[in-house]
Amino acid sequence: MIKKIVFLALLLFPTFAFAGSCPLLMKQIDQILEETKQLSKEQLNEIRQLRIQGEEAHKSGDHEESEKLLKEALQLLDS
Repeated sequence: MIKKIVFLALLLFPTFAFAGSCPLLMKQIDQILEETKQLSKEQLNEIRQLRIQGEEAHKSGDHEESEKLLKEALQLLDS
């Protein structure tokens, strides 16, 4: 019985990890956008679009896609 519980916990853990990181990435993007004034309108639009798509993927349960999109937005903010 304990083996089954441990197995289920390990099976579900990656899903919870992805779900938990999406909101943190969204907050990080929002914070950087508030502080950054040197981006062009095109850059801002692209980053905001990726953030919106990432949030939509998160809400639909596709946390892997959400994390991918949000990390792409963060990379654009870093460059």
